[in-house]
Amino acid sequence: MTSQIKELTEALACKGIGICTTNIAETSHETAKLGRLWQNFYQGHVSHLEEGEDIYGIYHNYESDDDIGAFDVVASWKTSSQQAQLGNDAIPNVSNMVTVTIPTGKYLVFSEQGNMPNTVMNAWEKVWEYFNDPSCEHTRVYDVDFERYIDGNLEYGQVDLYIGIE
Repeated sequence: MTSQIKELTEALACKGIGICTTNIAETSHETAKLGRLWQNFYQGHVSHLEEGEDIYGIYHNYESDDDIGAFDVVASWKTSSQQAQLGNDAIPNVSNMVTVTIPTGKYLVFSEQGNMPNTVMNAWEKVWEYFNDPSCEHTRVYDVDFERYIDGNLEYGQVDLYIGIE
């Protein structure tokens, strides 16, 4: 796993489907929502995207930190700002679509490659390990974090985790 600091100089408008969850809820099969979110996204939306289009998992609306607070997650794809402004009317028969803007700013990016979803879970473990280390050089801002699935591959491929930092 590699990590590097990247400055996002242009905001990204994304559209997709979302849920609200907590890391505690995600530890139990009965209360976990992320797996179902991605399954619904894969079944209902991936076939409408262009082949090789990047897919984004956006984490936002944090109540607090990653220990106890709730947060929203949106499984999405990048849209033009004009498409994002059109809202749900632009996509027929889809009422649960949400639009999220990934803001400009400084992100610590962790990259990992392999079989999904294990690769993503392993990458998040390394993110938590890094930020829980007392000698950590960066401060997480808990505004917007996101996963970028390169070439839209949700089975095997590369994921870049962008963690917002001060």
